[in-house]
Amino acid sequence: MPAFERVEALLKTISIIQSCEPAPEEILVHADGGRPAILEAMRRHHPEIRVLTSDHLVGPGGARNRLISAASHELVANFDDDSFPDQSDYFARVMRLSQEFPEAAMYSAASQDFEKAMPGAHAIAVSSGCGCIFRKSWHARTRGFVPLPIAYGMEETDISLQLHALGGVIVHAPDLHVKHDKPPPVEVSAHLNATVIANMALLPYLRYPLLMWSAGFWQVLRRVIYVISSGWPHGVWTGIQMIPSHLVAHRSEVARVSYRALVSWFVLRLRPRPLSPLASSPPVCP
Repeated sequence: MPAFERVEALLKTISIIQSCEPAPEEILVHADGGRPAILEAMRRHHPEIRVLTSDHLVGPGGARNRLISAASHELVANFDDDSFPDQSDYFARVMRLSQEFPEAAMYSAASQDFEKAMPGAHAIAVSSGCGCIFRKSWHARTRGFVPLPIAYGMEETDISLQLHALGGVIVHAPDLHVKHDKPPPVEVSAHLNATVIANMALLPYLRYPLLMWSAGFWQVLRRVIYVISSGWPHGVWTGIQMIPSHLVAHRSEVARVSYRALVSWFVLRLRPRPLSPLASSPPVCP
């Protein structure tokens, strides 16, 4: 779990995870920027948990890179500090899922009603941001997450595209439930608005082949139209102005996928592919 400032949310998430049956083999937390409140809370309430930290902000993606690398096991369940399992047997379900789809690169949990309503497992293009399970060996084949202090618009989309281009399958499991304990925003701050717009330009710059940059342009334009039509215009022009410097700052992360991989990923975003589990998968007992 990446953690930044929300101490109470983090402690609640840890408590719920520890109450699962079975509990995970280990829990790892990353205190971004070495936030004293997070470090003190972990020392006081959970000295048994391994805590990683950084001397500067690496964002949730940079934290996840470090956490996955440090994990002792192949399957690494990911949560935000305000998201947690919504089933007491969550980790037993994860193990069963990993046996039903042993070749998958990632497993994605359902947190919204439309995700839970999907008729069975599907291959999807973009994993859930608040609840997914990485295969450590697959994640090691990617360039990892781009370390961004604010990662909306980049994080799960980028890693999902990288995995797809490598031939990895992301399995969405509608019966694997995660609760994101965060109310929908009433408004979006100007700084957040600006950063998301810049991030949405960063993804095509880093990953799309040059012939497909026009698709990236339309994605940014759609975001601008969406936030303005939603009554959140503050920061839009700042975000557009941020784009050139944002791209330059992260130019070392460029690793573009093939035209074919990108097109097939777009198609999968529109039409998730139904999957059937291996018939020979043995049951998993908690």
